[in-house]
Amino acid sequence: MVENYFDSLIQELFLSRAISSFKVLRREAGEDDGYIRIKCKLPNDDILEFAEYIQIQKNKMCLETYSFHWQNMKGKLIKRWDNVAHHSELDTFPHHIHLPTGEISGSTPINLKRVLKEIEKCFETGNG
Repeated sequence: MVENYFDSLIQELFLSRAISSFKVLRREAGEDDGYIRIKCKLPNDDILEFAEYIQIQKNKMCLETYSFHWQNMKGKLIKRWDNVAHHSELDTFPHHIHLPTGEISGSTPINLKRVLKEIEKCFETGNG
């Protein structure tokens, strides 16, 4: 189940117009949990690096922790979504977004598919 999920993430990357290439930095899959970390290059040379830790609970896939870090080619943050348990002042705790201004904003839980859609939308509108 974990390996199938990781394969589906990689398939998303192959299909996305927002990704020009990627490299799997770490992939560990057990029977009940797994961790994956991937670094992606975008067509404009931006970088998206992400990591997910998943667990299988009652035969259901649960995304326990995630971080999706999007930066430009010079290393400047564009946006980072994560659910690290800090910023407890947010209504959406632990889910939040780091913005390039340094501001932290609440966020709903997110996954790779939604991040890729947001990046693709930015490219379509000329903001990427």
